Amino acid sequence: LMSLCAVVEVALHFESFRNIDLFHQGLYHLKARICWEGPDSPGIAAKPCGQLSGSNISLEADTGARTSERTDHHNLIPAHIIDDQCTYSTRSFLIRYCEEEVELNEIGQFRLEVPLEKLADDAPLILEVDLMFADLTRHGGADSFGENPDVDSTEFKCVSTCRFRVKSLHTGVHEFCPVVFDEYHFCLTNLMLHSVLLAAEDEGAKVGKSGKGADSLALRKLSSGGSLARLPSMSGNSITMAPSAMSIVESLFCSADVLEDREQMLQSAEVFYTKHLDPLVASHSQLSNWFNQICKECITEAQREILVGASGLPTLPLPVLTMSPSARADSVSTASTAPPQAAMSALAARAGPFRARLEARLGPSQATSLGVATQLVADLNVASCRILETWHMLLALLLHSPREVALHLRESWETRVSRRWSTSVVKETVRPDVGKCGKTDSCAVHPTLAETVRKAVSSADTEAAEAFFVQDLGMIPPVTLRPLIFEERYSGGGAATVSVSKSAAPKASKKEAASPRKASRGMPVERDDRSPAAPKQYHGVHLLVLVHGFQGNSFDMRLMRNNLALLYPDSMFLSSTCNEDNTEGDINDMGIRLAQEVVNYICDWCPGSALGRLSFVAHSLGGLIVRAALPLLHEYSNKMFTFVSFSTSHLGIFGDKISLFNTGFWMLKKWRNSMFLQQVSMTDHDNPRETFLYKLAKLRGFELFQNVILTSCCEDQYGPMQSARAEIHPDWEGVADKEVYREMVDNLWGPVRPERVRRLDINFVILEKNLDSFIGRTAHIQFLECQPMMKMLVHNWSALFR
Repeated sequence: LMSLCAVVEVALHFESFRNIDLFHQGLYHLKARICWEGPDSPGIAAKPCGQLSGSNISLEADTGARTSERTDHHNLIPAHIIDDQCTYSTRSFLIRYCEEEVELNEIGQFRLEVPLEKLADDAPLILEVDLMFADLTRHGGADSFGENPDVDSTEFKCVSTCRFRVKSLHTGVHEFCPVVFDEYHFCLTNLMLHSVLLAAEDEGAKVGKSGKGADSLALRKLSSGGSLARLPSMSGNSITMAPSAMSIVESLFCSADVLEDREQMLQSAEVFYTKHLDPLVASHSQLSNWFNQICKECITEAQREILVGASGLPTLPLPVLTMSPSARADSVSTASTAPPQAAMSALAARAGPFRARLEARLGPSQATSLGVATQLVADLNVASCRILETWHMLLALLLHSPREVALHLRESWETRVSRRWSTSVVKETVRPDVGKCGKTDSCAVHPTLAETVRKAVSSADTEAAEAFFVQDLGMIPPVTLRPLIFEERYSGGGAATVSVSKSAAPKASKKEAASPRKASRGMPVERDDRSPAAPKQYHGVHLLVLVHGFQGNSFDMRLMRNNLALLYPDSMFLSSTCNEDNTEGDINDMGIRLAQEVVNYICDWCPGSALGRLSFVAHSLGGLIVRAALPLLHEYSNKMFTFVSFSTSHLGIFGDKISLFNTGFWMLKKWRNSMFLQQVSMTDHDNPRETFLYKLAKLRGFELFQNVILTSCCEDQYGPMQSARAEIHPDWEGVADKEVYREMVDNLWGPVRPERVRRLDINFVILEKNLDSFIGRTAHIQFLECQPMMKMLVHNWSALFR
């Protein structure tokens, strides 16, 4: 039997671009191409065939000369197609500021042609998106260029590339796929990919090309804004014959037996319908359903009236087979895989009224091979034109409501990403006591258990990856190279968590209000399992303060800040700089400086009731600095939401074990005479109960927050695991100051509701073995450099940062 070529159209909808942390000001744009996957692939798979823009032309007409006189720095070079490279480029825009956002709302259209029988193979494609950059230094910098743009002399180069694996385009894919480039070009492009099976055609009539078929003519007219009036029409029993019907006659009814045997001719026609027309019918149905879903979720009834009109979507009146879904599936499978005679025999038993309906449409005089072939071409033409008309209506809808559609698709994307990352999260048994270590030594068990878990979850991770029709190849590393997180929760002897609205929260008594360290135990634990894209349930902005560690600076927290900003663009971020030159001094003084920095920032950027939530993310020493600052931030105690510490020595650094790190730490403390090193080792006073860390444990701290997250790593000796977890370990039975540590733990956790506490033990995959990894420094730095760990936190525990 004859096999036609499937035409699949892909629409890349670039909704917006946001600069999160680009290093250079300059001119940028995005360039996209679609290729076959694999080193032996034939290269370019889809060719650009058109472009659409949602720019408001009527607005420019209303403003008149004022608009033309003003240079739009976000539209200096228009979007364009480079035919010899088979690429589509968005318009070029000037980036000068951090968090600068560009509303693109542009669509690049690509067409892919594949033999219809190869659609089931579903060979994966690669979507490549390049970040193109033009350095404006020789133009006097970005500001000078913005005043007098000379776009003709700019030279662009690719500075970063993001690659996606794309599959099943012929089934109708509608995916949100954010484009995030490497850490040196940290920016976000909200991209949506839409695809549709547009047509099935022979080589003589290519959609949108110079084919001579009637189907090609109608599609070209529709693409250029024409109507469906030129479709092949039927008047009584007379059919306007399409030229491509002759090729179908030659291929479909080439056998003399088929031409003479009417039954075999009709069976051949039925096989042709099942094989070639059924996918188009399914494509039209899927596209119409998704269009209606978007209309329901993303636009109002008034907008739908304008965009769709009273008549609604075009229907598809075709003589489809009237058999059960299972029988149709069997017939499609048989028609695709079996030889022609076997396929016709299989369909003969299920023919039903199809042939009768076809004969009734044609009439006795036209029920010939040429008449049947002409009817097949007409039906293919109608199906393709109806799909194309619906497709163009959809593209118009996407350009009308880009942000609403992006938000709609983003929620399902976040759910699938969280499910994928969750394969590397081990949730351990809920324990009642937050201050005591469990029966098993986590530091001894977790490294061995991690390798077993990685092998066990590989199949689950593969299944989670299959849920993506568009998969970012650089976002999630293989499970064998991915960090593993062991999560511990605590129940406090009651329910693990409760969901209580703010109005239903019980009021604290006067006695509890006078004793704030006890009052927090009566407050409800808020629970929020919604995706980051969901609307927030509180008023004001969420301020996240990021605090670096010993001998660090604000740049240390850059990657964590950027990954948080990806999912929470409405939040504000303060990367503390006040202690960059003073990390060897008194921790209490550092806390005072941090508190003043936070107060000044809130007064400048979140005045009055603008502050909704206040959270802290700290690394190493930064966790102690935050705790020292908390008593000075009491006026914001009702705003405090999440506290996260990465490998912070809450109980100090123990020097009882002989190790290379402890030896070096002792020598550094003697040599530098650092107040911080004395305080963190609890040698700043002869009486351990007079040391700074002991006194700090008695001050208000963890009980102020709705969520307390302590992260640790057993390979990290810079932040000993038991100290980072702030718990009593069984091995401390012989330690001289065990009672001091027990009192510190009791003071820390006594006023805290256990339900609010999570301990996360991170098992990093450290491939390189050197001195840094031997003394535990590599694991300590991984908290600042391991982006997979950061992405796991913001996706799997998104409620902490909402």
